Amino acid sequence: MPLPRFTRLPADEQRRILEVAQRVFAEDGIDSASYNQIIAAAGISKSSAYNYFDGREDLLYTVLDDVAARLAEVLGTWQRVADDDAFWTQLTTVEQRLRAHVQTRPADLALIDPAFLLREQGAFQSWIADFVDNGVAIGIITVAADRSLLVAATAAVLRAVDGWGAAELKAGRVPDPEQPWILLRNLWGTPRR
Repeated sequence: MPLPRFTRLPADEQRRILEVAQRVFAEDGIDSASYNQIIAAAGISKSSAYNYFDGREDLLYTVLDDVAARLAEVLGTWQRVADDDAFWTQLTTVEQRLRAHVQTRPADLALIDPAFLLREQGAFQSWIADFVDNGVAIGIITVAADRSLLVAATAAVLRAVDGWGAAELKAGRVPDPEQPWILLRNLWGTPRR
């Protein structure tokens, strides 16, 4: 959590610092990004940086919370549906919104895993649990597995898809949009139509 002095900065200055930090964390990785490099790129002194954040980890978590908040807004709330078509339509719509978002903010895609795993896993897991429960209720998900394991496995597939999609985009390729659904259908035991 940033220190009070950071929150008193004008909103555009806060945004600028966080965007610089996010870019460096996304490009260099959360384990390799240098606090000194971020400070220099943001054009702030070390003393100012330590007045804004308790250190590198505090800045990282502030960036990840920011990413998670944007992504949670894109995901929205899962709305329970009553049939297969509505389920797949809603899931496809969410995927399209997420894809459109990360095309304009690729650093969000690069940090999606740590944002949800390190900071907001509860919110992400809750969203996944909602759509898994809905899928079970309408018969899309037929595999006989413990609910918490099924939710965790679904989350793992989605995280793997995020990583794969980011790698494909970074390599200049367009990810095949059917691949995630193939994996999920196989995991869930979804009947073929």
